[in-house]
Amino acid sequence: MGRTERVSAILVGHTDYGESDRIVRLLTPERGKISAMARGARKSKKRYGGALDLGNRIEMMLVSGRGKLPLAGETRLVRGTGHLRDDLGRLALLHYVCEWVDSLARENHPEPKLFGVLDVALAVLEASTEMPSPVFRWGLEAKALTFAGLTPVLMQCASCGRPLDNEAVYLASAGGVLHPDCGIGVALDPGWWDQVETARRTPLADLVDTVPVGIRGTWALHGHLEWHLGRKLRSRALLMDLEPTWIS
Repeated sequence: MGRTERVSAILVGHTDYGESDRIVRLLTPERGKISAMARGARKSKKRYGGALDLGNRIEMMLVSGRGKLPLAGETRLVRGTGHLRDDLGRLALLHYVCEWVDSLARENHPEPKLFGVLDVALAVLEASTEMPSPVFRWGLEAKALTFAGLTPVLMQCASCGRPLDNEAVYLASAGGVLHPDCGIGVALDPGWWDQVETARRTPLADLVDTVPVGIRGTWALHGHLEWHLGRKLRSRALLMDLEPTWIS
């Protein structure tokens, strides 16, 4: 028997391995993102009791063995996401927020703030009865980018530094919002940057019913992340089809 360690984690992703195993990606406050091998996870649901669903908060015993990855041992479900399984829209948003934070978290590096914002987002989603406003997603995106050191420039032009007027664009390579004469980017509705900055500083639970100022720029922060990652999030396509269009 190798060294054992108990971790508190949120399951943010997984990859099938072989015929019956699964590699799970876990986000922990103390160690950031870590991976573990869950033997037989796809063959027998009884072994982990449904604890290895995406977005679940769990306590897991990790056992270091001969392989590069620790083995997933005894696992206890702390908070599940079963309430979301009957709502395709909220389920799509769950996949999106998990992938968003997963893409920003570092491996084997403390990530208490990213863990905290994801934990709150999933708890709010689980408690909601309807699909949250896009402002909820913008708040999560902006908070997580900030905690990862990629804070978007929202309250002044990212190029010239002057205050913003009624017209502005978002250019990911510049790091945020620009005057139209300072660069070519994604057109934004007037006040979008103010609303996102407010959402960045507002508890996520208070954003669920917030009506957005408009729909132009709704995926601007995804473009910000995409520019840094060099790829789109896989979960975005389904969420785009299911997220309601809120008009103020």
